[in-house]
Amino acid sequence: MKVGVLINITDNYREIITDAKKNGFDFGQLVMWNPDFYTDENARDLKALLEEIDFKAVSFWCGWSGVANWGYPEMYQSLGLVPDWLRDRRLNDLKRGAEFAHKLGIDLVTTHAGYLPDDPNHPTHVAIVAALKELCLELQKRGQKFSFETGEELPLTLSLMIKDIGLDNVGVNFDPANLYINGRGNPLDAMDLLGCRVFGMHAKDAVPATFGNPKGKEMQIGQGKVDFKALITKLKENGYDGDILIEREIPYGEERNKQIRESKIYLEKIIDEVFN
Repeated sequence: MKVGVLINITDNYREIITDAKKNGFDFGQLVMWNPDFYTDENARDLKALLEEIDFKAVSFWCGWSGVANWGYPEMYQSLGLVPDWLRDRRLNDLKRGAEFAHKLGIDLVTTHAGYLPDDPNHPTHVAIVAALKELCLELQKRGQKFSFETGEELPLTLSLMIKDIGLDNVGVNFDPANLYINGRGNPLDAMDLLGCRVFGMHAKDAVPATFGNPKGKEMQIGQGKVDFKALITKLKENGYDGDILIEREIPYGEERNKQIRESKIYLEKIIDEVFN
């Protein structure tokens, strides 16, 4: 297991990827929120840059368009594939993003699906299962996989939805911090439930939501409540053979680079203890 980093593809993505390389990273997850970026020219340019600096993109985080509010309580109705009026549009965004990822040679596509209704007979739950099955069948034809990023769904609900979709190329991008931030459960318990279908993992830390406060808070890795040693041990026990990718949601700049470098050292020490 090695440590990589998330790369947000924005207007200055060349600088961001080059900085990641300078910070000692050879691979990472590309994150894209702008469907207008999915052109053949951009795919060629981005692929050429990755090859030029020898940086491997191991997965593609695919965002979606339309109004989205991550705050409480609007988050329940505006994120992912939950909004009925945006579902077809966002499904198309995911399909285009997956096709763009394929042009880059990336076979793992990830997104947030939203706050999925727990009731399997709820019309929204049923519709999202159908939409994601359509997406994952398309990915399967290209040898690609799809992963839900944990955070909005209850772990049990997520496990049952994966079962309902019924395809082997559907799994989880495990983000322990999101589970704390959104009050969706203890990451260790969630790993017990979802560990057999982990396709990727974000290294992100947080302190949990508290009574009367619907949101926890992201922290620098090592300063929150996530027990990375226990999680990495569970990944090993589940036979996970992928990597772990640092995510730090603060503005791009030297402070972020500094924290990411420190997080890399912190995680590599844990990985060495667990595996060696």
